[in-house]
Amino acid sequence: MNSIVLMGEVASEPELRYTPDNLAVTSLVLRFPSLRPEEPPYQVRVAFFGELAQRVVDTCRVGDQITVEGQLHMNVVERDGRKEKLAEITARRVQQLGSARVLSLTGMGESATVDSSEGGGASPAEPDDIPF
Repeated sequence: MNSIVLMGEVASEPELRYTPDNLAVTSLVLRFPSLRPEEPPYQVRVAFFGELAQRVVDTCRVGDQITVEGQLHMNVVERDGRKEKLAEITARRVQQLGSARVLSLTGMGESATVDSSEGGGASPAEPDDIPF
């Protein structure tokens, strides 16, 4: 099973574009602390697809604290004649910290927004609710 949950700060403005078959794709850079205080923070690109991509563009801004749940992928790119592996997350779910809003992929390009302050019945994820 390939699953990752990562909490961090939005480090780049979400960028929306469309595939040739008109599927919305948004990407942003998520920044999170390194293991050692003297090292710069780590960064990873996160990709969102379909309606979830549009909702992320509408709601996420640089500096927001978010939690992303999705799959980790390693992309091979060539730089200066050398091949490098770059990590990227394909997101299924996003939660803005400090907010009860959860954006999630519910199936084939559809997404749902759950906001417990509007009586949606869902509550923000607690660390003890993570299944590992």
